[in-house]
Amino acid sequence: MSDITLGLDLGPNSIGWALVDESREKLIASGVRVFPEDVNHEPNEADETKTKHRRDKRLARRQTTRRASRKKHLKKLLCGAGLLPVKDTDLHALLENDPYDLRRKALYERLQPYQIGRLLYHMNQRRGFKSNSKADRARKKETSKMLEEISDLQEKIGSAGCRTLGEYLAARRLDPHERVRGKHTRREMYEEEFDAIWNAQQKYHKGLLTPELRQKIAGTIFFQRDMYWRTATIGRCELEPGQRRCPRADRHAQRFRMLQEINNLRLLDTSTGEERRLTEAERTELIKYLSTQKTRTFKDIKKKLGLFDTCSFNLERAECSSLKGLETDAMLANKNIFGKDWWRLDDGLKDEIVAALIDEKSEYDDESLLEIAQQKWKLSLEAAERLLDINLPSGYMNFSRKAIDRLLPHLENGLVLMSNDETPSALREAGYLRPDQRAIKSYRFLPQPPDLPNPIVRQALHEVRGVVNAILREYGKPDRIHIELAREAKGSFEDRRQILIKNKEREKKRDEARKSIEEHGRKATRDTIDSYLLWKEQKETCIYSGKPISISQLLGGEVDVDHILPYSRSLDNSLMNKVICFRAANADKGDRTPYEWLAESDPDAYEKMLQRSRNLPYGTYNKQRKFLQKNVELDDFINRQLTDTAYISREVVSYVKCLDVKDVLCTRGNHTANLRRLWGLNCILNPNWEDFKNRDDHRHHAVDAIVVALTNRSRLQVLARTHGHDMEPPWGSFRADVEQAINAINVSHRVQRKIRGALHKETIYGPTNENGKFTYRKELENLTLSMVDEIRDKTIRGLVIERLKKHGIEPGRGSGSSIPAAVWKEPFLMPSGVPVKKVRLVKTDETIQPIRNGTAYVKPGSLHHLCLFKQINEKGKLVLDAVFITTLEAAQRAKRGEPIIQKTHPQNPTAQFVMSLSMNEMLILEHKGKEELCRFISAASTSKQMWFRIHTFAGKSADRRGQISKKPNTLKARKVTVDRLGRIRWAND
Repeated sequence: MSDITLGLDLGPNSIGWALVDESREKLIASGVRVFPEDVNHEPNEADETKTKHRRDKRLARRQTTRRASRKKHLKKLLCGAGLLPVKDTDLHALLENDPYDLRRKALYERLQPYQIGRLLYHMNQRRGFKSNSKADRARKKETSKMLEEISDLQEKIGSAGCRTLGEYLAARRLDPHERVRGKHTRREMYEEEFDAIWNAQQKYHKGLLTPELRQKIAGTIFFQRDMYWRTATIGRCELEPGQRRCPRADRHAQRFRMLQEINNLRLLDTSTGEERRLTEAERTELIKYLSTQKTRTFKDIKKKLGLFDTCSFNLERAECSSLKGLETDAMLANKNIFGKDWWRLDDGLKDEIVAALIDEKSEYDDESLLEIAQQKWKLSLEAAERLLDINLPSGYMNFSRKAIDRLLPHLENGLVLMSNDETPSALREAGYLRPDQRAIKSYRFLPQPPDLPNPIVRQALHEVRGVVNAILREYGKPDRIHIELAREAKGSFEDRRQILIKNKEREKKRDEARKSIEEHGRKATRDTIDSYLLWKEQKETCIYSGKPISISQLLGGEVDVDHILPYSRSLDNSLMNKVICFRAANADKGDRTPYEWLAESDPDAYEKMLQRSRNLPYGTYNKQRKFLQKNVELDDFINRQLTDTAYISREVVSYVKCLDVKDVLCTRGNHTANLRRLWGLNCILNPNWEDFKNRDDHRHHAVDAIVVALTNRSRLQVLARTHGHDMEPPWGSFRADVEQAINAINVSHRVQRKIRGALHKETIYGPTNENGKFTYRKELENLTLSMVDEIRDKTIRGLVIERLKKHGIEPGRGSGSSIPAAVWKEPFLMPSGVPVKKVRLVKTDETIQPIRNGTAYVKPGSLHHLCLFKQINEKGKLVLDAVFITTLEAAQRAKRGEPIIQKTHPQNPTAQFVMSLSMNEMLILEHKGKEELCRFISAASTSKQMWFRIHTFAGKSADRRGQISKKPNTLKARKVTVDRLGRIRWAND
């Protein structure tokens, strides 16, 4: 009887899979699917999703389009009312008038209708900032500085005795040293000026400036759409699927989160040597202490609770040095808003106030809220304005308000939210089931995956669906599924950013350790670096005996690396379970925990060892706890290893469970590397049979998937029993079978045929009278030395060269170095005194193309695909020619309703179409006398050079290994299709 396990190694841009039937000692199949990662990688920054990058660009385009639409609509309205001339020539002549002077005159004297239209047209272009408090809270820092500048400008207008902003700016224009544009203004300034001008001019033009026209023009100039979250974008509650998730700023959500953290809090008590929960008195005191502040540091919490500084909390980390309180209440109790009166308000009124502030679809606008805040909530005008600008926490909880209200009473009673056993929990007492207890609808094939907030995992699950469903069709349903989810795929954007920071810090420390070890004449290996870091962590002292350890003893073999909790009983091989000690102390300790070794036989030595463990660096709570741990049960540890409790992991398991297999495990993956090494699988993908994981070969994901499929409770028991030595393989021919299966894998790459991403480069070019030459603008600060000669205006070019020489810099062609910022610190002025911020450069480029019916020119972006054609050249020979199609051209073809891939040569209709190649399409390519399965990766349209990669190569794009370069006439290849399971068939073209 078969017992088939499907192993999945799920990463941010790859899936390794393997079907294993251990009962029949058979590796049925394995493979790798690779897909583009949906993030932009920026140096020194956490990954940002491409979706966000596209969204930001789209929002900017929409804003530009709306401005143009508003301008067009107002022009039509003013022309129809007789306030602007209809002819463009007359309009252009009118626009030469100084609008600021007209705005000043309009307050005191009669203007002509066209002059009124001119100033209204100008006010539409610069209409000031209007605060949308619900949207501005997310960018409080950016907005607050701007509001300070606006307030300062308002004071200057009053001090100058000016009635309106326009009158003030008109006076400022007389000062050649002051720039009128670039000032931050408020929308209300323009609205007040509009009213003043309209009232002043209406007495001269009663029949023209009617109330109806006033309403239409004001509505056009000052209209601003409300900003709010669409309800559909807010996720559903995990416990009440019919309810939307609760905002984090909600007072009930805030207390829910605070109580959840307090109830999960554990204290490593130095007086008793045990880990314990807070006493009821301590818990009550902490709730009271946290309820009045946004955050409280653990140091302050210990002081408040009367605990020693040497005590540690389980939630205390270097990156988490405090607990959050009731942020919303603390912010509203600010002395500049409600002050201490907030705490005396009824809870119902508090909820009402917060609901009005966080409800994006509130029936109240800012003006209404200001009125309510003053009349009903008894705030002054200044306090009410600060209330509207408050920056409350953003985002949403996983639960709805309905579920939170059901859970809160049980959290108030001290219960934890959820427990994995039958002990009481808030979830259980409120009548909810744990995620693993909820009924899951069974499917024959995986349905559409859940809409998870993590974009990396969301994309990976769509690929999982395709791969698993293909496996089900080909091999049938497995009995169980084991999944390993890469750590970098689990976290949020902030989690990935923290991982990046920690990795950089870790690499820096390891580099310093490597350098120090080599200075002492020793080879720096992974083990010696680990030993050195542990030695530094312990202040160069044996943690067990307290004796100092010299560098010569460390590197000379007189010390050991010991597992605090014996490996045979914990299977914990991490640095968090390792210490440096003298060999004699290690031999005396043996296969015991520190507690078993010394707690009873030598209490004084044990207490001294505990004191030394408390001096370990901040954030090593888990390591300190191991010195106190009395019991180590291997079964408990194995259960934890076979249950990844991370939110994303639970969602992945829940999704796959709908196939109704016997068991679905999402392992933590701590032992995959150990088993892979013990079974000799590392060297399969290494040409020199070296014992390390070759990450430059995509097939390492399949190797991991095989190990994941074979990771189970009994195998971890054996791993502990053998201490990681002489681990028997699953069956006799296992390694040979794995090698054979891995070598037979054709890596499947997802082809990129969609028209997506930037259609062209961001720079907009202008045509010149010379063919192939275009102009574009560049900020002075972004100029390089080689660009100086490309400045079109001779006068400005000469001034730039003069400025550079003044700073001892000689410009010239071929010099691409940047210009120091100090060069532009002094304002750069034309002889007339006009400041220069940007210069116009000339660029020669044959690839620049027109868009928008020839009104703009751009440089096309990435290549979408190329087409190869056979044709007879002028010498009568049969040759191959390549036609390159950019993403811009592909988008234009789609817009025109034409086929994106066109099988007719644009210059030679008699040429025979051979094939098209999009990114990651596969070919069997002849190279150096043998055939290779390759994928198409890039091409250069000017040189017609094409580049391909061996299908297994997983190195960086800058790495030339595994890369093959061909030109059309040197290409001998046939296009193939590799499906998700790695099966090859000839392509249709």
